Amino acid sequence: MITITILSLAYLAAISFRIKHVKFPVLELLTWNIHIVLMVLAALSLLLMINGYGFKGAQTDRVILTLYAASGLFLYGISKPEINARYYYLAGLFAFPFVLLIGLILPFTRTLTILVALSIYGDSDYHRYKIDDDFAIQTKSTGILTRYPVYSMVEDKYWFFEKVTPEIIDPKAAPQGIKLTKRGNDSVRIQLVTSKGGTLSVGGTHAIDTVISLKQGYLQ
Repeated sequence: MITITILSLAYLAAISFRIKHVKFPVLELLTWNIHIVLMVLAALSLLLMINGYGFKGAQTDRVILTLYAASGLFLYGISKPEINARYYYLAGLFAFPFVLLIGLILPFTRTLTILVALSIYGDSDYHRYKIDDDFAIQTKSTGILTRYPVYSMVEDKYWFFEKVTPEIIDPKAAPQGIKLTKRGNDSVRIQLVTSKGGTLSVGGTHAIDTVISLKQGYLQ
C-alpha cells in the first residue's frame, strides 16, 4: 500500500495547491531539479527491467518510479498554467488516473485497465533467502495477479545493480520452509517445503529438492 499512499498524498497536495493558487518559486525550482534526477533514474530502471536487471533491493525500482510520479504531481500543483511542453507534460501525469477511470467505465477496456492499475499501484510482496554474498532466492507475490509466488534467482552485479532470473523453479505454492545449500562455486541445492502443489510428498506436506546453477538459473 506504500505506492498508492504516496501517490494519493501527492495527488491531494496537487489538488489543494491548485485550488488555493499556491506559488512557491524556490520550491518549484528545487522540485524540478529533483524530478529531473528521478526521471533519469526511472528511465534507467525501466531499461534495466526490460533486460532483466534492476537497482539493488527488491523494492528500489518501484520506489524510484513512485517518487518520480509523485514529484510530477507535486510540481503540477505548484506550477502556474502555461502553454508549453513542460506544463502539458505535468498535466499528463496528473490526468493519468482519469484515463484509468475512463478505461474502467468502458466495457471493452475494463479488464486491461484493471491489470494496468494493479501493476502500477499494487505493491508486490517480496521475500529473499540468502545463498551467499552474491546470490539469493527471491519470492514475489502480486495480489490477485499471481496465484502463486514467482521464484527468482537474484545476483549482485556492478556495484549498484542486480540481475533477476525469474521462474527458476515452479512449485505452484507458497514456501513453508526453504533450505539453501551451496555446492561448490557454481550451484545451489534448494530444498523447498510447501503446503500444497509440490512434486514430492514428504510427511504429509509437499517439497522440491533440486540443484540449480547459480550463473544461469537452470535445473541440473
